[in-house]
Amino acid sequence: MKNPPIKNATSLSKLQELREKYSSMLQTAGCYRFMKTLEDKKKVVDDYIQWYFIYQNHVSIQRFKEGLATLDFVNALEQHPSLFSFMYYTETKLTADAVENIFHVQFSQPGSTNRQEEARVLSYWRDYLLYLEEKEASPSLEDVLMFETGLKEVPPAAIQPQPHYEDFQEAMDYGMQNSPGFGLP
Repeated sequence: MKNPPIKNATSLSKLQELREKYSSMLQTAGCYRFMKTLEDKKKVVDDYIQWYFIYQNHVSIQRFKEGLATLDFVNALEQHPSLFSFMYYTETKLTADAVENIFHVQFSQPGSTNRQEEARVLSYWRDYLLYLEEKEASPSLEDVLMFETGLKEVPPAAIQPQPHYEDFQEAMDYGMQNSPGFGLP
């Protein structure tokens, strides 16, 4: 909800009306109570938020841990955490190599004119990525990644399936057609 109604109630009668309207939700959370003053709404809202974010999810987390325990996974994780480090999220700095390796280059036949042009363009692309990696201004490698894939960061398990040039070409065509001059006068 954009504006939680109970929190924004301005009169005691409106507060009582909202309490009745949301009674099943408040009863489920154990927060349904008589409110004598307008200040009572803060306690109800705080209790509901605590239930929603902590207690409601606690049962789910416990069940998940119990499920993992059936295979003795939790015990293995606690005893040998380094073996499972690949499963943890770690924030890594995006590099030019990582951005470059998102796509697999498919060159034309060796010796052809197209192959020579493709190699030249790839060289320019690599130089541009290295330039972006070294500077602190915009666009950044993260901006290029967003443009290429629509992702803010490379997922820990890599991008599957690996994007194809055709996907990029469609996005580039759309961008070119909808951004005349790329902001230039």
